[in-house]
Amino acid sequence: MKSNTLSLLCISVFAILGEVSPFSTCKRSVIASKTSTSKTSTSKTSTSSTSLGVISWVPYSVGHIVGGCSGTPIVISGTKKGGWYSRIPLPSFTPPNSFFAPVWTILYGLMGYCFANVIKSTSPSAHLARKFWIAHYALNLSWAPIFFGMKRFRLGFIINLLLIASLGIILRLYHSIDPLLAYLQIPYMCWLIFATKLNKEICKLNPTVDGKNRGMIQAEICNSGEGYNDVMLEYDIKQLQAKAASYIGLD
Repeated sequence: MKSNTLSLLCISVFAILGEVSPFSTCKRSVIASKTSTSKTSTSKTSTSSTSLGVISWVPYSVGHIVGGCSGTPIVISGTKKGGWYSRIPLPSFTPPNSFFAPVWTILYGLMGYCFANVIKSTSPSAHLARKFWIAHYALNLSWAPIFFGMKRFRLGFIINLLLIASLGIILRLYHSIDPLLAYLQIPYMCWLIFATKLNKEICKLNPTVDGKNRGMIQAEICNSGEGYNDVMLEYDIKQLQAKAASYIGLD
């Protein structure tokens, strides 16, 4: 039910964007200047121009969504029932796994819409904004392989911090081009802040001991088909020793 609601929301958002797109607005202005033509001709031109306005950004939105799906197999392998992600301690505010796909679909779609506008823009800030966004998007795509593939929780946290910092710069550049573009990325910024907090808490609950964290060990257990093994036992003992040392002030 939640997925259907979010999907409808996504469709509504992009439908509205099609109406307010600067490209479709430009086309409508051209149509309005030709009001001396017949009503039939004006109607056909209006329909065509609206379609062109939507078409101009749709490939970018679809491209961003498809790119965002590149890490989906890695995420699914970790979050599936009985996977290593379900075996590690998680914060109490962790959303259900089914929540992430609709949210990221909407966010990636909005990213593509904004980038399409920046591509078409002749603003002095547009060239720098494009460079920053390409680097930011590549960094965004690297998070899933690092967090879910390599189980490097702390490195994933650092990437999240870099994403927030770079998006802050991008928002300023976008605002100088068109304030609407910056406003449309605010939901993404809010989600990044939440994801960073979630990542940080996962790091705390699954500390790295001798180069390994609980996620890595659980992944090995899942692959081998073993239960609670010696590696997990050793990890737990060292974690308890570290907590004890911290408690009595030895570290």
